[in-house]
Amino acid sequence: MIDHSGLQIQTRKMLIEEGVNCTIDVALNSEEVRNVFHKGDYDLVILDHTTQSCQECTHYILELDPLQAILVVSDAVECIIPRCEDCVNYHHARRLSNPTSIKNIIRMITGFKDYHCDHYDPSTNTLTPEE
Repeated sequence: MIDHSGLQIQTRKMLIEEGVNCTIDVALNSEEVRNVFHKGDYDLVILDHTTQSCQECTHYILELDPLQAILVVSDAVECIIPRCEDCVNYHHARRLSNPTSIKNIIRMITGFKDYHCDHYDPSTNTLTPEE
């Protein structure tokens, strides 16, 4: 999990570990991301796009494995991958808007492969506006 430091990340970590029966490593910046990725592969990366080094972390992770599963939980307007078509065709990123409940995060983690981007419009190669 790549997020801001503080009580929120520790609480989120604990609740997800209990809800999914998994182990979560936490990284707060790009240096820590490099350190944890040398330990081994990850089934899923949970990322807050508003972290200061988000794009650097994303670039590093996708260089190692373009198909790394990434769940973005963020209120940032931009996506972690600039072109929608590239994201849909070459990467495995999903997104939840913050604030969201732990229940939604756990649902996305457990069913990650079953979800796809609901906002991508292939005819315009853009995100479709929300209704």
